[in-house]
Amino acid sequence: MRVFGTVAYAIVIAGCASAASVKTIVGVYYFPGWHIKPPIAPLCPGGPPDRVGEWRYAIMNAAKPRPLCGFYDDSDVRLWDYYIDWMRGCGIDFIAFDWYYNARQQFLYEALDRGFLHSSKRSNMKFCLHWCNHGGNWWHKPLDQSQSALREMMDEVCHRYFHLPNYLKLDGRPVFMIYDPDTLLRFGGRQVVRESLRMLHSVAQEHGFRGVYLVAVNSSCSASYIKMLRDLGFDAFCAYTYAWMRPASVAWYSKAWPYREVTDMMCTDVYPFLRRIGNRYGIPYWPTTFSGWDDRPRAGLENAFVLTGNDPGEFGRMFRSALDNVNPRSAVVMVEAWNEWGEGACIEPSKEHGFAYLDQIARALGKSFKNPKVPTPDEIHAWSILEPDELKVACENESKPWPVKSVERIRLASNYDVPDVPMPIVFDFTASGMPLESLILNGLQVLERTDRGLLLVSNAVDPQVILPTVSIPTAQVKSITVAAQLLEKAPGNPEPPVEIYWQTGKIPEFTPYCSVKIPFEASGISTLLTEEIMTWISGGTPILRIRLDLGEHPGNKFLLKRLVLSSS
Repeated sequence: MRVFGTVAYAIVIAGCASAASVKTIVGVYYFPGWHIKPPIAPLCPGGPPDRVGEWRYAIMNAAKPRPLCGFYDDSDVRLWDYYIDWMRGCGIDFIAFDWYYNARQQFLYEALDRGFLHSSKRSNMKFCLHWCNHGGNWWHKPLDQSQSALREMMDEVCHRYFHLPNYLKLDGRPVFMIYDPDTLLRFGGRQVVRESLRMLHSVAQEHGFRGVYLVAVNSSCSASYIKMLRDLGFDAFCAYTYAWMRPASVAWYSKAWPYREVTDMMCTDVYPFLRRIGNRYGIPYWPTTFSGWDDRPRAGLENAFVLTGNDPGEFGRMFRSALDNVNPRSAVVMVEAWNEWGEGACIEPSKEHGFAYLDQIARALGKSFKNPKVPTPDEIHAWSILEPDELKVACENESKPWPVKSVERIRLASNYDVPDVPMPIVFDFTASGMPLESLILNGLQVLERTDRGLLLVSNAVDPQVILPTVSIPTAQVKSITVAAQLLEKAPGNPEPPVEIYWQTGKIPEFTPYCSVKIPFEASGISTLLTEEIMTWISGGTPILRIRLDLGEHPGNKFLLKRLVLSSS
């Protein structure tokens, strides 16, 4: 020992789970923010009431993107007749509408309620709700996700949507996607959320349904987190996007990196890993694809993040890999997104790419998608949100400079061999453990150090504990155990996890590529097998240093006891 101190919409045909008999269904996220016009004030930061809406404050002022359908009002039924034909033509089976609801207030519901649900072609397309439960300046009241508020919300959802014949049902249950489980956890912690999700089933059953098919969306790539989602009561997990994932050589501070390299990670690492972890813990993974990221229209040139080289062909490669990694129990692939124009994730036909993204989906599904009908100039004019003078400005802006920041990379080194070391290796934070001066503490104040452990409070954002240097063959470490407790949570913030970073011979800097999150357990002991860490082996060898990030916010109080690296 070394001490450092299927019903309604079947997925599996005839109940058979073999890959050959699986009918994968494809869903696409839809952002319903394109109908806003005066006198509605949200989504107009600092602007006058007559300049509201993202078309006006973001897209028209950018050089691109430019939708094929123009600057449309997406509550217009005529638009949806085209959308449904295009989606079904390329093989998309259902739409997951971003659905904003909080404390009896709804936001951005018109595209669904006034547009899609009034289309004469709506019976050709399934839909479900993707509850966007995060906060924002569009809410008039504080977020309320208490059990009473959730009961009221689910009662309304059952009345308004679940009974509709084209509402998506899996295993005989209406599908209800929840964007951010961490926001739910702010309202009472795991036990309360577990009870809340059971209550959602009860409300649905009161309305004559078999329950609710619950899907966690913002699910990360942490095996511990995915296990927690299963324990909370979710039926499946997916993502909204993985655009935040950085290849090993991309610096954490870079504001641009290649879409092709992220696609490589998705195909090689993310999809196979999450499929395996989902299988291990009995919660199906819905592989999630995304058509890029470029929020220059919304964030501005200086603050934007951009995946460079956004290409329909690369998206097609990602989509085909997603199809190869579905779970037969719940064979669904998600696409982000139909129309996130402000974030550069849009497969909807555009002037730049035409129907190329839809064509890639069709090809992967073995469908023929030729000569789709397009709207006439008169139709595009009729549903335009922008006035003629604004359209002229938007046209002029298409020729303005639209630069992207350079990709910033870190210095990668090489793997090298070191001898095996005696195991386990224990980093002991108690009073009899390693010297306090051997630790580097950032954003943390030591309150006391006793035989129980090191008592810390975070006093800055991104608090960190950097441990002493080591030299350990990566393959020798089979498990990591963290003995620690969250004693006090910062008010108004979600329960923080422990995030472990490590440096290696190959990647001698702390980077997001070599990191993993572990939730604090009630027992005070969290153990993670390294085979459940996606980049443990690909991150390189040997292990040189470890860092613990204790949440993101000031005001949390922790008791650190031990971190143990074990060969078993």
